[in-house]
Amino acid sequence: MKLISLYISSFGKFNNYSYDFNEKMNSIYEENGWGKTTMTVFIKAMLYGLNDRTERAKYTPWNNLTSFGGSLVIEVGDHKYRIERQFSPQKASLDSFKIFDLKSNLELNKFGSNIGEVFLNLNDKSFERSVFIPQKELYDEGFGSDIEAKLANLIGGTNDSQTYEEAQGILADRLKELKMNSKKGLIIEKKFELAELDSEIEECNNKIDGVKQIEENIQNLNKNLSDLQEQKRDANKKILDFHHLQDKIAMQGIAKTYMEDIENTKRQLEENNQIFNGHKVTQEEVLGIRTKNKELLNLKTTYEIKNQYTNVETRLNDLKNQINFKDDNPPTDEEIQEISKAVEKYQSIKSLEHANTQASPQTEKKKNTTAIILAIASVILAAIGIALIIISGFIQSAPQAEQNTNSPDLKNSLLIIGIICVAIGALGIIGSLALIVYNFQKNQGIEIPYAKVKNYDFELHQTEERLREFFGKYHLYSSDFSNNLYIIRINTQRYKEIKDEYESANKTNDEIMSKIKEIEKLVLDFLQQFATTAVTVEEKIGELNTHLRRQREIENLLIQKQARYNQYVTLNKLGDVKETDVDIEALNKLVSAIDDKIQSINNEKTTLSNKIVEFESDIDKLDSLNEKREELVDVINELDNEYNMIRLTSDFLKESQTRLLETYVKPMRDSVNKYVSLFLEKNNDYNIDVNFKFQFVTENGIKELDQYSRGLQTIINLCMRLALIDCLYPNEKPFVILDDPFVNFDDSKLELSKRLMKSISDKYQIVYFTCHESREIK
Repeated sequence: MKLISLYISSFGKFNNYSYDFNEKMNSIYEENGWGKTTMTVFIKAMLYGLNDRTERAKYTPWNNLTSFGGSLVIEVGDHKYRIERQFSPQKASLDSFKIFDLKSNLELNKFGSNIGEVFLNLNDKSFERSVFIPQKELYDEGFGSDIEAKLANLIGGTNDSQTYEEAQGILADRLKELKMNSKKGLIIEKKFELAELDSEIEECNNKIDGVKQIEENIQNLNKNLSDLQEQKRDANKKILDFHHLQDKIAMQGIAKTYMEDIENTKRQLEENNQIFNGHKVTQEEVLGIRTKNKELLNLKTTYEIKNQYTNVETRLNDLKNQINFKDDNPPTDEEIQEISKAVEKYQSIKSLEHANTQASPQTEKKKNTTAIILAIASVILAAIGIALIIISGFIQSAPQAEQNTNSPDLKNSLLIIGIICVAIGALGIIGSLALIVYNFQKNQGIEIPYAKVKNYDFELHQTEERLREFFGKYHLYSSDFSNNLYIIRINTQRYKEIKDEYESANKTNDEIMSKIKEIEKLVLDFLQQFATTAVTVEEKIGELNTHLRRQREIENLLIQKQARYNQYVTLNKLGDVKETDVDIEALNKLVSAIDDKIQSINNEKTTLSNKIVEFESDIDKLDSLNEKREELVDVINELDNEYNMIRLTSDFLKESQTRLLETYVKPMRDSVNKYVSLFLEKNNDYNIDVNFKFQFVTENGIKELDQYSRGLQTIINLCMRLALIDCLYPNEKPFVILDDPFVNFDDSKLELSKRLMKSISDKYQIVYFTCHESREIK
């Protein structure tokens, strides 16, 4: 089995990372903190999943809240497979797994998700103890008792974690359980159990009578409970009636407040209507009197003007002479409108002349030099981009033999640069055209006012002559034509007003006075009906109008308040409420006391019911207890035979285990000898016992490996691990992962280890991680 490539979409500190493995030696040299351990855990996770919650939490990316993972491509025999896994940060049940056959690109369903165990015939723990060799494994743990048990089980081809020692321990414990003496032993215990069983059977027979007595007690409690519940219903009804009564009383108080508000509004209406003295009057009548009063005031004004007739005529003649309105011939509205347009035209031309005189030299025409340079540069850049695109096309069409390994990257780079150049060039051409259009519009805006000023010189002279001729007729010779026009308009308006006043004064005085008296009597007769406090007629009319408006507002408000009161009374069904003398506190105490009694009775019933259930359960066991007694007697008779059989089994197991381990230890020894001989001198004698423990044979006797240096322990453990891999995989060879295991080696041992790794890379695919350049395998 070999690793082909991996892709990490998101795992630990990796994000969008890929790596291609070669078939033999993969030496990966990176500094501490790069993620070497993370990469090895990723490979294991692709094969076995993330089964450890701590490991899942550790390698969950901090910025990924949904899923993380990637893919691993492996080769097994003649087939290549791509394994895809996505892991949930929360729990394993949300993980996803897919495996594809790369020949057909079809998803396979026949292997299941535990693909590492299918292809390697090892579970994840055994994987860590065989082909995965981390630094911590060799330095900290060595070949302790745990890994020795793993070696025995893995070589035996089983996943059962029960060792031979554990089996012997179980048999010994069982013998102790069965061994008989005066106080202990399973046989004695069974006899005591038989005596207790007889006592239990007798107790069950006594409980049959006890059930009947308990049922009678429960019936008495139910009667007491029914009486208490009836008392509680009566007390709760009285409490509820009391609360309803209090609610009604509170509602009546609210209704009373509504009624007081209605009475107060009625009083406001009466106070407001006192001005009418009981007379009914409408808003239209008051408004009609106001109109008559205005007519009366106009007649009086006319009458006064008529009396001042001589003064009006004098003022009219003075104004005519002052502004030269001879023969009652002031300018008409049409003439004034026409002269007004001429003044506006004159001022507009003068403004253009002033603007032309004050114009700055900076208003010269905008040049298009910048736009032209930008256009030329953009065209050149676009041409370069087109040329690059054409060149990339030639690279694609070149013969296969002439292409080097970098041609696809060069082709893509030229194509992307060409497209960018064309896009920038097109944007530059568009920008230069926009700048040319903008300058053209700017130049047009500068030229037009100058042309108009030159063409209007003659028209300005004509307009000025016309204005001077018009204003001269009215003795206005100023060059400020706007002011002249204003004077003409004011004098014309004054002339019309005085003339209207003069013509109005010509009416007959008797007719005016007669009308004045008639209207004055009508107004005074109407106002005398009411108790107004104002002085003038207009003030009295305003006072009546105010009280009429206030009357409407109060009447509408009164209707709303009455409707709200009626609705509240109807909705809450308020009527006569009779208060009752109820001690609500005593009732509440009574209910609380009844509840306590009910709770006590229910608790007692529950206790008795549970007792019945307990008794009945024991009574139901009576048949089974009798059967159990018969079985127990048979068990006691069989325990003696079991004791003898276990002793024979223990002896046979010892002999079988010795023969089995001797069979598996020989190939393990041979493979260890092959690797250890590279590091140890020939005069060093060593031994591997049936428990896979490595021991040195010295003149002073057997010495255990843990009595030697840490470096030597690491070397021996590495050789033992490589020998284990040889034994586990005689046919299909696996990959081997080493996470910087030579960190404590001296230079000579390090070089031997490197050569060893190179040599076994012909047989096993090696993935070797290190954080120091001196330990890198090149």
